[in-house]
Amino acid sequence: MATMESLLRDFEAFLSSIPLERYRTELLPIKTVEQDLPKELNPLPDIYQVYWTEESRAFPTYDAFFDRWWTNHLEPLDRFISQYFWGCSHGFVRQGFRARLYRTLISVLTQFHLGYMWKAVCNLPLNASVELDMGGIDALVDCSNKKVALQVKKETYRTEAREGGRFRQRMPQADLVIEVPYTLSDPEHWVARLVRARTEETRHRYELFGFLAVKFQRWLPNGFVVFTPQYPLLLEKLITNLVQQQTSGIITWQTVLKELRALSSP
Repeated sequence: MATMESLLRDFEAFLSSIPLERYRTELLPIKTVEQDLPKELNPLPDIYQVYWTEESRAFPTYDAFFDRWWTNHLEPLDRFISQYFWGCSHGFVRQGFRARLYRTLISVLTQFHLGYMWKAVCNLPLNASVELDMGGIDALVDCSNKKVALQVKKETYRTEAREGGRFRQRMPQADLVIEVPYTLSDPEHWVARLVRARTEETRHRYELFGFLAVKFQRWLPNGFVVFTPQYPLLLEKLITNLVQQQTSGIITWQTVLKELRALSSP
């Protein structure tokens, strides 16, 4: 069995090999398959089977992954096409699914990196599975017999996505929910936005994202965002503190970053 450190290196090498710029040009503008997918076309089971592992393996390219997924789901795809894309070519629908699954995969690969990094550097056990993910939990950490759910989320400007109410449905499965933010924008972006900030609320948000980008993230040569070891280590410390204080409920990303900034201060 491979060590978690070697698996992390292999996974980062795979992430570095993804031609992000080519996929952005080819796939991101395509939004033809936006319907709710039936259970048999949910790509999460395949993504977890292929990319979330404790065994040494070669991670396939996205094109290889998608070709296999398409071939293995021809019957439900035919039913889906008959319902929503009658008269359209399979090539047109295939490209729509290729774009849809790519957006899903990139997001999940980011949370997988945090999971692999956690397993490589932290002591508290972390569990991630397709069943948890489909229930709204990206990872579950055990701490002193308490279940702490992690929600890895990309920064957003949409108000409704910053509200905690949508996470309350996850509470029956966990004693505590921690929002774990990441940003696709580099530190210079946040410095520029901070200079132009017009309100205290936006200034505070830009400061937090700038801190996140500088302290807890790095960019692979192809631009893929990954996490530094300090991020899961400080998250582990924060979780331990919160559990000791018998904290429950949802810890928003703003509170998480403020607490981590305090923990990282000399």
